[in-house]
Parts: sequence; structure tokens; C-alpha cells
Amino acid sequence: MDFQFFTRKTIFRKTFFITLAASLVPLIVLWLYLLRGSFQGTQQFVTGFYFFGLAIMMATFGAYYLSRRISQPITHFTRTATEIARGNFNERVNVESQDELGRLAKIFNYMTEELHRLRKMDLNRIINEKKKTDTIIKNIADGVIVTDPNNCILVMNSVMEMWFGIQEKECLSKPLEQCISNATLLQFIRGVQNAVAKKTPTTEITIKSTKTWKDIFLQAHAARVVNEQNELIGIVTILRDITREKEIDRMKTELVSMVAHELRSPLTSISGFSELLLDPTVNREQSEEYATIILKESNRLSDLINKFLDISKIEAGKSQAKKVPMQIRDVVDKVLDVNLHQAEKKGIVVSVKVSTNLPLVIGDGDMLEQVILNLFANAVKYSPENTAIEIRLKERENDVLVEVEDNGYGISEKAQQRLFEKFYRVTDNEKVREITGTGLGLALVKEIVEIHGGAITVKSRLGEGSTFSFTIPKYSGRYREMEMAAAEVEAVAGSY
Repeated sequence: MDFQFFTRKTIFRKTFFITLAASLVPLIVLWLYLLRGSFQGTQQFVTGFYFFGLAIMMATFGAYYLSRRISQPITHFTRTATEIARGNFNERVNVESQDELGRLAKIFNYMTEELHRLRKMDLNRIINEKKKTDTIIKNIADGVIVTDPNNCILVMNSVMEMWFGIQEKECLSKPLEQCISNATLLQFIRGVQNAVAKKTPTTEITIKSTKTWKDIFLQAHAARVVNEQNELIGIVTILRDITREKEIDRMKTELVSMVAHELRSPLTSISGFSELLLDPTVNREQSEEYATIILKESNRLSDLINKFLDISKIEAGKSQAKKVPMQIRDVVDKVLDVNLHQAEKKGIVVSVKVSTNLPLVIGDGDMLEQVILNLFANAVKYSPENTAIEIRLKERENDVLVEVEDNGYGISEKAQQRLFEKFYRVTDNEKVREITGTGLGLALVKEIVEIHGGAITVKSRLGEGSTFSFTIPKYSGRYREMEMAAAEVEAVAGSY
């Protein structure tokens, strides 16, 4: 406002004095010229002076009028330009004359419209980019939090909200300490804020899941954001969930330990009894006993290696199930024909119950035989003498359910959670602790069932026995259509 006032006064004064001077100079010259002559009496002089004063007044008013006419459009230009500079692009210069000022006003208004259009384009682009950035931050799988130099929260995504049980709208512009109580994370961000190193620091923190209350392991990365003057303007912290990686590392460590243990046990027996066989004082009866133990441990070692390789092939996708229509009852009968004597030795009664008109299933006979054999062998191994094992085959809507129930020692709830892991052995039950095994049988069973499109579960209570259940898809029209399609592909391929 002050700028407009002084500008208007300056323009008005300049134009006023210039116009006034242009009007008065001729009058003064004329008055001086008349003074050279002689006035005839005082009355004539007064009359001349009166007309001269009147001429000066008219010149002054004329100068004022002309200066106003010139300064008003310029003042309007100045005021409009000031408003536009403040961001008000709706202002226009209202000069309707057809002279140079009128043409300048049209050009000025056109320039204002173009600036307004470009400003809108820039604003729309900035808004769109902000929306994209916000969408990416909100939907990124990692946790993201941005803080200012005063450690107040500027941005937070939904993952952070879920992990820490907070809401972004309630935490914006608030100090970080008011929303997050994890001491490790707070100390880490403060350290980054006070640091000057260019290397991005990292740390690991542990939080409790707000849903399951289990530990979640997070890896935090933080970066300082500075301006052109190298002044800190904020800190971006990204937290990545490494719980699965931690679990894999733990499983790898346990796997190596278990493999070493399971390999060492039979190898130690084989090595020890082989040395005894070399002793010349050992009689024939002892030699046969030692040889039997060596053979048993060799078979155990071979079984361990074969199962481990089978699991590895399935996991790597190198072992494909050769699925054909088949009757699952035939697989059960085949397993019992060869292995029923194991149950009979312990006085265990085995029964099979089959639903009427049991449909065909689609599966690999050899693989399914391994599944049933492992479940049956475990039922015999972990059941006391003179008990019972029942195998049930039931038709369901889309699959066939196979259940193997025993009256054995049972499995604790804690052990059931890890029962299908490789090399896992139940150790919290004294009765089963001394029973030998590879710890790979159930892991292999799970892999085989899953590549058939089925699922396996276990229900057990300590001292009451266990029931292992798995499903195999029924052979239906969908599989027939797939077979026909595969046959057509083979026929077309064979014609080339």
C-alpha cells in the first residue's frame, strides 16, 4: 500500500509540474513582453494583472487535469502488478483507451492470464506429484517416518501405524517421543540427527505385534536431508521387517546342527562296530551282532540322505508329481501288505474304514505311498504295545480325506507347531525321546501332500494318541479336461 501511495504521488507530481511549466512559460513570456510597453493608467495595469492571474489559474487546473489523466492509468497498472505479485491473478488493468496505454493494458492482461495458466499447471503438477509420493509412501511395504530438525513428525505411513499402534493424524507435528516409546528407535534417530557422517546408519529393533503380541524384528535405515547450505531440514527413517529373515537364519542354524547330529550318530555306530569287527578276539556270534548293527545304521543313514534329497528336490521344483487317476484304498492296502507285520509284533490291531463308493483321486502313487507309509510307521513306532491304529478314508465335496489315528503317547501343543519342520524331533516327552528317527519323515509328507494340492493337519493330546489327516483332490471332470487339453498339445507337437 505504501509503495502504491508513493508511486502515485511521484507520478502525479512529475506530470503536474511538467504540464504546469509547459503552460506557464508562454504566459510569463507574454507578460514580460507586455511589461515592456506602457500601461495607460493603473486601471489598465490591474485589468492586465487580473487576466494574467486568471490565465495562471486556468493553466494550473489544466495541468492538474492532464496529470490526473496521465497518472491514473499508470497508478492502476502499479496496483494491479502489486496484486499479481501477491498471487491474486484475477486482477486486471481496466484501461479502455485506444492509445499506447490501452495497448499496453491489453498486453499486460494477456501476460497475467498466461502467468495464471502456468501457475495452475505448476500447482496441478506439484499436487499430482505430492499425491503420487503420498500414495507410494502410504502403500510401501516398509515403515516410513519423516521428522523435522526439532524431531517432530511430518510424515508417517500405514505400516508404521500398524506396527506401533498409532494414527498419523494424531501424531503430525507432535514430538516423536509422544507417539513412539521404543527407546532403541528414539535413540537411533537422535543419533542420526546429531551426526555428520554421510554414510547411512542402520540398526535393529524389536517390537511386539499389536495383533499377535509376537516379536517383530525390524531393521532401521535413516538418512539426513539437508538443503543447499548443508543445513538439516529433516530425517527420513525406513524400517524393514526382517522377522522372516531372522527365522530363516535360525532354521538354517538349527538345520546344520541337526544334520550334523543325525549324520554323526549312525556314522559313530558304524565306525565303532567296524573297529570291533577287526578285533581277532571277537567270535562269530558277536561278529554277526555287530554286522547287524552296522547294516541297521547304514540303512538309517541311507534313509536320512534319501529323504533329505527328496525334500530338497520337491522344494527346488525338480521333483514333479506324476499324477494319474487312482484309488487311494489300493495305496493303503499296498503299504499294509508290506508293513503290517511291524504292528503285529507289538500286538497293535490295525483297521481300515472306507466310505461307500469312494471316488478316484488324482495323484502320484509312489509319492502317496511314501505319505501313508510314514504316517503308519510313526503310528506304530510311537504307540505302546496292545493298542490300536485306525485308518479312515472319507469322501468330501472336492477331495478325499485320509486319517491315521493311534492310541500312542501323544504330542504336546508346543511340539505340534514345529512338527513338520525338517529334522525336528519331539523332545518334551520322555517316552518318545529315546525312539530313533531322522526327523524328516513328516517334513517330506507335508511337501508331498502340498504339491498334490492338499493339506495336512494333526490333532493330539499327551497320553491319548494322535490323528494325522491329509486331503487329496478327487479325480473330477476338471482333471479330465486338463488331460484332454494336454493330449491335444502333445498331438499338435507330434505333427511337426
